[in-house]
Amino acid sequence: MVEAADGVEGVRIARSRNPDLIFLDLWMPRLDGMSALSRIRDHDPTVPVVIVSAKSDAATTEEALSLGAVNLIRKPFDRQEIQFVLDQIYKALEEQADIHDVLDMVEHRATDLTFTSATAMLSKVVAYLGRELQNNYPGYEIPITEIKLALYEALANAYEHGNLEITFEEKTKALEEREGITRLLEERLARPELAARSIRVTVQYDRDCAVYKIRDEGRGFDHAQQCERPLASTTALHGRGITLIRHYMDEVTWNESGNELRIRKCLKRKGDEPEDAPESATANA
Repeated sequence: MVEAADGVEGVRIARSRNPDLIFLDLWMPRLDGMSALSRIRDHDPTVPVVIVSAKSDAATTEEALSLGAVNLIRKPFDRQEIQFVLDQIYKALEEQADIHDVLDMVEHRATDLTFTSATAMLSKVVAYLGRELQNNYPGYEIPITEIKLALYEALANAYEHGNLEITFEEKTKALEEREGITRLLEERLARPELAARSIRVTVQYDRDCAVYKIRDEGRGFDHAQQCERPLASTTALHGRGITLIRHYMDEVTWNESGNELRIRKCLKRKGDEPEDAPESATANA
């Protein structure tokens, strides 16, 4: 681990050391966090950057995410929040040396796969989809970190809240107890009717956009009435998923019943001028 005394040194270290993960304080001498984040992103658009801030207002969070931060940790530090954010990043970016078990799930040439409820498969599926995306778009600028994080959040929601029918309140309570979430998952998987449910992921690779559909076999939910929980809230750690997906992707929609999520990411060729991305949406697919 390497620490920087100020924003200027932080940018220098980021450019020279190419770290795997960066924690960036918004309030630093010589160069503030937002400016440092912008410069880091210009050099490396894929390294995950987590903002550290005592401010929790929506404008600050929105600006940081727009500049390329992947998440936020509030001060004073909460150990549970730090561990939760790190776990989400590591799981989403985990690269498996052997992904043959994922290849066995592919029903149509890398565009359609189905797997049953098994949390161990989530990171493997994300790793496979990330590699597949890069293979399908050579010569494109691909924000692979953001896309893989969005996919992990979407798959985790389909697995926990969709197929296993774990409510927000139930997960909140479980997270308050040691090994509580593990016990909750085991209890749900002990029910054969829930354990047998599967998640289907279909991907359409258009000329400049990748479209993902993630469908679970749960009851769905009323997405028109869903309440976004602020990213900066330390009391709703696991309620950040949809907010993060909307920031990472260009379009977010659900089917009528709410058990299929459709997310789209537009890509541009290296050297092309950036185009205005379409606004995120929550209308029925």
